[in-house]
Amino acid sequence: MLIQKNFLILLTIILFSISLKAKDFDYYKNIYIEKVAKAQLGKKYVWGGNGRRGYDCSGFTKKVFAKNGIKIPRNSWKQAKVGQKVSRGNLKKGDLIFFNSRKQKRVNHVGIYLGNGRFIHASSFHKRIVISKFKEYKRYFKWGRRLT
Repeated sequence: MLIQKNFLILLTIILFSISLKAKDFDYYKNIYIEKVAKAQLGKKYVWGGNGRRGYDCSGFTKKVFAKNGIKIPRNSWKQAKVGQKVSRGNLKKGDLIFFNSRKQKRVNHVGIYLGNGRFIHASSFHKRIVISKFKEYKRYFKWGRRLT
């Protein structure tokens, strides 16, 4: 009886520690995504750019996630189909967020949510990679995608 009780306690501790490690892994991966993204702040916006002379929005997100070992498509409307769909109220740091600001049927802009109502993106308006307040873009927001 005592052996069974000790075995159950040990098994519970092992299972609990495994679930913590998986949770911690996602947390640290999202912090690294933010760090890699912020290292690009101020770099030039170039339509169709993927790093040499600058970035467009989807080139930027593709590069950031690639540096984290996550492959995603090149175009924002294709990126918008990858991962788990997330509503505005459930966004977490590291989620991709998608917008449509031109009254088109498909997504035409993507950024990375940083938490606390901010996101980082390659902005054609600012002509560089910037951090913006989500509330300024919320009327164009479509959905988020969680990849981690």
